[in-house]
Amino acid sequence: MICRARRLVLLALILAAPGLCPAAVNAGGVARLKALPPPLQSPDGVIYVGCATPERAELRWPVLRFASTVRDRLSGLFGPLGSPASPLSIELGAETNRVETLARKTLRTQDGFSQLIIRVPNPDTVDLELLRTAIAEALLREQARAQGASYASLTWPRWFVAATVDATRGDVWRAEAYERFLASPTPPLPLDAFFAQDAAPPPEQAAFFAQWALKECKKRPEAARRALLNTPWERQAILGEAPDEAWQAWLKDLDNTLFLPGILTRRQFERWCAKLTDPADPQEAVRIANALTKEAIGRPAVFRDLTELYLRAYAAAATGDRAAYAARRAEADEARAALQSHFQRNALIVEENPSPHEP
Repeated sequence: MICRARRLVLLALILAAPGLCPAAVNAGGVARLKALPPPLQSPDGVIYVGCATPERAELRWPVLRFASTVRDRLSGLFGPLGSPASPLSIELGAETNRVETLARKTLRTQDGFSQLIIRVPNPDTVDLELLRTAIAEALLREQARAQGASYASLTWPRWFVAATVDATRGDVWRAEAYERFLASPTPPLPLDAFFAQDAAPPPEQAAFFAQWALKECKKRPEAARRALLNTPWERQAILGEAPDEAWQAWLKDLDNTLFLPGILTRRQFERWCAKLTDPADPQEAVRIANALTKEAIGRPAVFRDLTELYLRAYAAAATGDRAAYAARRAEADEARAALQSHFQRNALIVEENPSPHEP
C-alpha cells in the first residue's frame, strides 16, 4: 500500500538523520507501525481500505463493503467506475470527525500511478452520509479524468452528487423518501431552481430530481452521456430541451409507483381510504370496488385482506342489500382503524419477508 510505504520511507529518513540513533526513536511507535495490518482491497484492486492504528483493523471490512456498494450502484448509472491504475484508498484513523478527499501522486510519478485518498480521522463518529458522498465524488472525479479532463472538471454541486447517490439507493429508501417529500411543505421546485447558484433543494426532492435528470440524460447518444461529468452545471447543458412539465409529470407518476412489491406507504393508504365513499347506486358500488382492487395489486397481505373486506361490503351494495352492506362495512371499518394506528407509528407497512434492500 502506498500510504504504508510512504510511512516506512519517512521512518527510514528519520533513523538516518544526523544526530539521531535508533535508541532515540520511540520503540513503541516503531512496533505499532510494524504491527499495522495490511489494507484490504476489492477483488479488482479499485478500492483499498487501510488503518493508521491497529485498533481500527476490524473496521476495514465493513468500510470496504460500504464503499464497494456505493461504487457498484453508481456504476449502474455511469458504467464501470474506478481503475486499478488510479485506485480509491480509504484510510481509517483515530482523530476528529472529519472527511477529506484529495488526489495525490506517489513518489514514483514516472510510472503514471495516481491515487485518490479519503482520510477518515475518526470512523466511530464520521457522518456516513458525508462519507458516502465523498466516495461518490472521488469516483466521479476519477471518471472525469479518465475521459481526458481533470479532477476539477466535475462541476456538479455537492448536493447533486449526494442526490445522485440517493437516486441509486434501494426502493424501500425511495418509498420512505417519497413519503417525506409529500409531507414536506415545500412544493415541487421548477427546474430552474435546481440550477440557481445558491440552490439547496430538500434532500428527498433532490434525490428524485437526480433520478429524473439522469434518466433524461440516458436518452442522449453515448458520447453525450459520457461527457456529462465534464458538462457545466447549466440547465441547457444537463437537460437539453426538457420542459418543466416533463419533470412535474414524472414526479406525479410516482404517486402510483410500486417501489417494491409488498410495500404500502402512508400516502398510498390515505389515497385508498379517500375512495371508501358510500355508493349512491349499484353502478357506483361496482366502480368503487374496481378502484379498490386496482390499488391492492402488489401490496402487503394485510392490506389485501382489508381490501377483501371492503369488496364484500360493496358487493352487497351492488345487489341493493343495504343492510348487508352496513354490516360488512362496519366490520371493514374496524379493521381499517387498526391499520391506521400502525401508520401513526410507521411510514409504511411491509410484507414479513420483503426482498433484500438497503436500510
